[in-house]
Amino acid sequence: MTLKLKQNYKAYLLIGYAFLLIVHFILKDHIFPLSIVFYAFPIPILILSGLFLVLLFFRRKVYRFSILTLVILLSLHWLQDYYMSSEIKNSKDTSKILFWNLAKRKQLSVSYLSKQVNTYQPEILAFVEAPHTTLKNLDSLKKALPNYNFMPLKGAMLVAAKHDIELLEFSILEDAYKVNLLEINTKDSKLKLVITDLTANILVNKKNPLAFVSNFAKNNNVDLVVGDFNTPYESVFFETYKNDFTSFHEYANGFTATWPLGIPLFELDHIWLANRHSPQSLIKYYNDASDHALLISEFIIDQ
Repeated sequence: MTLKLKQNYKAYLLIGYAFLLIVHFILKDHIFPLSIVFYAFPIPILILSGLFLVLLFFRRKVYRFSILTLVILLSLHWLQDYYMSSEIKNSKDTSKILFWNLAKRKQLSVSYLSKQVNTYQPEILAFVEAPHTTLKNLDSLKKALPNYNFMPLKGAMLVAAKHDIELLEFSILEDAYKVNLLEINTKDSKLKLVITDLTANILVNKKNPLAFVSNFAKNNNVDLVVGDFNTPYESVFFETYKNDFTSFHEYANGFTATWPLGIPLFELDHIWLANRHSPQSLIKYYNDASDHALLISEFIIDQ
């Protein structure tokens, strides 16, 4: 029996690879806990796995070229759907928001943050995974950015804006989601903003947490939803978001992935804009102050 398994291991690897492709492109995260496989094997991992199989079957021409063709098709799909090009327009008619998961670092990266803020002048700054220990040098950031009002929030979050901020509601479900609802004044209007941080526990079904955030934003007529969703953009549960909001996925610069640091694997951090407004572009930066990318989105507020 053991000898037979050793002789057929290549066939089992091919079957396993076919299963991963079926999960990624067909089953996705419809079924829990099968969704764990979907989350664990993004397209770059599938491409690398395919290259490994090419080497494994190198002496068998038919298999080698078949798998290589599949890998090339996967690579083209990845580049077409996950590599975008856009630029901040710096128009007087647009607004900007900066979002960053600080990843519970020891302290705020004051110099890096102030540099990005002074460069792009976003109206709103939003952060998650910012517990009190991370915010111990918040006063230094306030001095570096005196034109912003800062408000620490429940759920280890932080928000700042050039004008008034009002906290409307906070909601939390342990090991599922944290949500802050705010109303923020801008130079021309008031915006309703949701900042959320969903659980990173892959053993938790993301269906209900994602549905809660979507319904919460819709019912409160929210303009922007930003956060670390810990869920890739390909998730079927984002389809309901698209009824009322537009993702900045197609407005990004470079690869759309936001985690881990500098490696284009997972697009976990998202910015969604109400359909009544117009997205323009999304700029993404990496800095070792966090293993998540810093996002700056530009949009037009349609009155």
